[in-house]
Amino acid sequence: ALTTAQRQQGLMHRPELGPREGLLMVYPGPGDRRIWMQNVLIDLWVFWIDEDHIVLDKQLLRPCTAQPCPIFGTRGKAKYVLELGGYEHPLQPGDRVEGLKDL
Repeated sequence: ALTTAQRQQGLMHRPELGPREGLLMVYPGPGDRRIWMQNVLIDLWVFWIDEDHIVLDKQLLRPCTAQPCPIFGTRGKAKYVLELGGYEHPLQPGDRVEGLKDL
């Protein structure tokens, strides 16, 4: 997701997400990146990644069931937000993510 509209849409309304599917949100620079689970139907692991491609934080988020929906973020400045299905992933805070250098 490279545009504001793509990032705002995120993974809304998807009934499922396969084991090798997800969404990488790419921002023009590092910043305070927050998301919510409005209209998201499935659990998601969310990873905040800095401009050096290091995972800052990870959180397992559940679909929003009450209004207002909570907003989630992390303390560090993220350039990327990676959303993956709600099953276990080996990626941990402090890990380096390969393949982002051209984005």
